[in-house]
Amino acid sequence: MTRLFSPRLAGAALWVAALSVPAEIQVISEHRSETDGPPFRFSRVPPASDRDTASRAAFRLLLGEPDDNSGPLTVLHDGRLPAEPDEPAANFFFAAGTRGGLILVDFGSPTPLRYIATFSRHPSTRGPQRYELYGATGDESGFRLAPDETRALAELGWKHLASVNTRPSNGPGGGQHGVLITNPVGPLGPFRYLLFEIHTTDPAIPFGNTFYSEIDAVSADPDFVPNPPAAPAGPAPFTVRTPDGRYSFTLDLSRAPELESWARGTLVPVLLEWYPRLADLLPGQNFEPPREVRIVIRPGRGVAATSGTRITANARWIQRELEGEAVGALVHELVHVLQQYGRRPAGSAPPPGWLVEGIADYLRWFVFEPERHGADLVWLRQQRNVQLRHDAGYRISANFLDWVSRRYNRDLIRHLNAALREGRYEESLWSQWTGHTLQELADQWRSETEKALAAPEPPPGPALEPR
Repeated sequence: MTRLFSPRLAGAALWVAALSVPAEIQVISEHRSETDGPPFRFSRVPPASDRDTASRAAFRLLLGEPDDNSGPLTVLHDGRLPAEPDEPAANFFFAAGTRGGLILVDFGSPTPLRYIATFSRHPSTRGPQRYELYGATGDESGFRLAPDETRALAELGWKHLASVNTRPSNGPGGGQHGVLITNPVGPLGPFRYLLFEIHTTDPAIPFGNTFYSEIDAVSADPDFVPNPPAAPAGPAPFTVRTPDGRYSFTLDLSRAPELESWARGTLVPVLLEWYPRLADLLPGQNFEPPREVRIVIRPGRGVAATSGTRITANARWIQRELEGEAVGALVHELVHVLQQYGRRPAGSAPPPGWLVEGIADYLRWFVFEPERHGADLVWLRQQRNVQLRHDAGYRISANFLDWVSRRYNRDLIRHLNAALREGRYEESLWSQWTGHTLQELADQWRSETEKALAAPEPPPGPALEPR
C-alpha cells in the first residue's frame, strides 16, 4: 500500500504533494508552520466549513479510547478550527499510549462526494495525520458496520479509498496540516459511510495521537441532505460508590445494554470490594489512589485497555467470557488504574512492560482468583511449547513474581510497584530485596519450574479457599 511522504519545499513553510490511488482518487496534503502567518491558509485544500455535508452527518466512535483531555466528536464537524497551537478541547484525539481507532461518518443514505478534507493542528508530534480511509454504501455483499477483530475491513465490504500520511521525513511536523481527498474526473462514491482508520504518528512514543480539528465532506449533489438515524438509546451511565464514599465507579454500557444486569449484579460487587483492597496492596509515599474510575463497555477489538483512570472493555469478548475471564480481566485493568506509573518524575526511565503486566496478572491470578489456576503450575502444565522467560509478561511473569515472592520476599510486589511509580526502578534493586540478581532469580525459577513440569502430575489436593 502506497504511503504519502511530502518533502518540505526549499525556502518555504508550505509543502504540497499529490498521490494517485486507485479510481483516480488523489490525496493532496499541505503543511504550514506556526510562523507562516494566519493558520490554515492552504493553497489547494479548501477552508473548513460548517455548511458542508458532514456537518449534518452522524459521527460515531467504533474503536479506540478518547483522551481525557480530548474534545468530543462534535468538534470534528462544527466548522471551527483551533485558535491556538495546543488547544486540546478544540480537537479530537485518542488517549496517550494507544494506537488510534476507528471513526465512522454516516450520511444516512448514499451520496456522491465531491471531496473530503481533514485538518489538524499541534506544535509537535500530534500535528501530522496518518490514516486509512474507507467508504461503503451499506449494500455490499457481507457488509458489516462494526469492526471484527478477526477480519480485515476489506473483507467486511469496505472499499479502501486513500492512504494518508503527512509525517515529514525529518522533525516532529508541528503546525497545521490540511489534507484534500478528491477525484479530478468525477465524484467519490457514492457512499453512505466513511470510515477513518486512524493511526498514531509514531507507535514508539506515547504522545503520537494526532489532534484532529475538523473532517469535512462535500456532496456533489447540491440537493442532498444527510438523514442519519438517531443512535439507539442505551442505558444511561450509572455511578456506584464504596460504603465509605471514598471511591466511585461510573459504568457506561450505553452500547452494551445486554450486559447491564451482569455489570450491576456481578461486576459492581467486585469493584466495591477489590479496588480498595488492591489500593492497600499498592501503596506509595505521598500516593493517593485515584478516587474516580470510569469503565466503558462497548463493542471493539481485543479485551480491555486502560488510560489513566478510564477502562474500556470489548463487549463482545466480555459476553463470551461471562462465566470465564470477564471479571478477572477487569480486575487486571483496575491494577493498571492504581499503578499510575505515568506519574513518575520527568526524565526517569519508562517501566519495563513485562513488570507492568506481570504485576497486574500476579494480583489477578494469585491474589484475586487463585482458585482458577490461571498462571500457576496447573496452567503451565496445560500449555504447549511454553517458553519460561521471566520477562515474557502477563501470566508467565506473574508466575515468576509469585515464585520470588514466596521464596525470598513477601513484600516484593509492594517494593516493585513503589520503585516503578517513583521512577527509581533499576535491576540492582533485586539484589537488595532478595540477595540475588534478577538473572540469578530467573535462572533458578526456570530450573525449578522445568523440573516441576517434568515430574509426574500430583493428585488433586484440597481446593483453595475462596477469595
